[in-house]
Amino acid sequence: MKLYFRETGQGFPLIILHGLYGSSDNWLTIARELSVNFRVIVPDLRNHGRSPHSSEQSYPAMAADVLELMDDLAIGQCFVMGHSMGGKTAMYLASGVPRKIAKLVIVDISPLNYSMLTGYSPLALEHLNIADALLHTDLQQYARRKDVEQSWAAKIPETNTRRFLLKNIQRDDRNHYTWRINIRIIVQNLPNILNGMDDLGLDNGNRVEIPALFVKGERSPYIHPEIYPFIRRAFPNAQIVTIPEAGHWPHVEKPDIFLNELIRFLSTN
Repeated sequence: MKLYFRETGQGFPLIILHGLYGSSDNWLTIARELSVNFRVIVPDLRNHGRSPHSSEQSYPAMAADVLELMDDLAIGQCFVMGHSMGGKTAMYLASGVPRKIAKLVIVDISPLNYSMLTGYSPLALEHLNIADALLHTDLQQYARRKDVEQSWAAKIPETNTRRFLLKNIQRDDRNHYTWRINIRIIVQNLPNILNGMDDLGLDNGNRVEIPALFVKGERSPYIHPEIYPFIRRAFPNAQIVTIPEAGHWPHVEKPDIFLNELIRFLSTN
């Protein structure tokens, strides 16, 4: 699949992969900062943003899309950074073609299957509530973005989350709101997205030897300290850093601290 992407800067290539319900737009500010030192490529993953829609939404498919993009851009080796769903895509890609990934940055996600973990059911429930709210939104009923947002309030109480999700609607040529993302397929494939990297055998002795940085938001539950030993077994050259007073979007909530940690890691031999 030919992904839509944005590109800025010069230097060693850095590919940034957004998370679920996101797009390349979410990373433009960070990309501009990084473009001073790197050639930054930020694609929209399949069924998201301006990239094509497909009936499949799986990590093997998303990783294959990114590999195709690398081949199209004649990128022999690069850094890859992914947030949330994009982080799992990056892990899958690094496991499959480690020679092409010089360093790996994973932002606030782990290789594990959250839907199967004791104590993580609230995260799975949150995703299900979001999916249900979006799937049952008839955009044709609304004339204002504010009204769309308010219709989600009962199932999506966080204002910032609702505003983030609003970026996935656009007006068509008749001035009606439509989905930019392929909401039906994404919701159908939500179990695949919540899945871990089980098929890579990371819990059965397989290792990804690439230097890796796992970035955790202090207030986020996605990388709990109990997961650290598993991360270090699966990624023996991993560092784990915590961004203070940040949640699941540390690059948005604490961009200066995030960039300092990122540049330190990418610039160290």
